[in-house]
Amino acid sequence: MPRAYETMLILRPDLSDEPLEQLLNSQEAILRENGVTRLETTNKGKRRFAGFEMKGFKEGLYIHMNYEAEPSAVAIWEKGLRLNESVLRYMTTRADLG
Repeated sequence: MPRAYETMLILRPDLSDEPLEQLLNSQEAILRENGVTRLETTNKGKRRFAGFEMKGFKEGLYIHMNYEAEPSAVAIWEKGLRLNESVLRYMTTRADLG
C-alpha cells in the first residue's frame, strides 16, 4: 500500500540552472518508474549552513519533494542518491496526511 513521504535534498550550491533541472528531471523519472504518484518538487533555494561545512561547502541548495510511494521504491531511489555526487545530504520521512 502506498504511503506518503517527503524528502529534503541538499544539493551542491554550484549547480547552475540547466544541470539542476537535468538532475531533478532524472530523479523524478526514477521515482515515477518505480510507481511513485502525486510527486511535487519545490526548490527552496540556497541556504547557508549553521557554522559547519558539508563536503567542503558552506551552503547548499535545498529541494523539497512530496510523494506517495511503496517503501521499496523509496529504498531503491535512496540507494541512487547515496551514489550521486551532486547530493550532499538527503532525509526522507513519512508524511502525516491527517
